[in-house]
Amino acid sequence: HIDLMEESREKYETYPKYVVPEFADITFIENAGIDNEDLISKAPYLGMTDDIRAGKRV
Repeated sequence: HIDLMEESREKYETYPKYVVPEFADITFIENAGIDNEDLISKAPYLGMTDDIRAGKRV
C-alpha cells in the first residue's frame, strides 16, 4: 500500500494546507482507559478542569 500512498500524494491535494500555530499547556494526565464512555460522553462545564484535577469523577 506504500506505492499507492506515494502515488496519491502526488496526484491529489494534501491536508492540512495551513497549520494553526496554537498550543496549550497540558495540566493533567490520567489513563482513563480505551473507549471510556463515562469520560467522553460528558459535556464540558465551567470548572470542569478544576474538578478533574481535584480527582472528582465528572
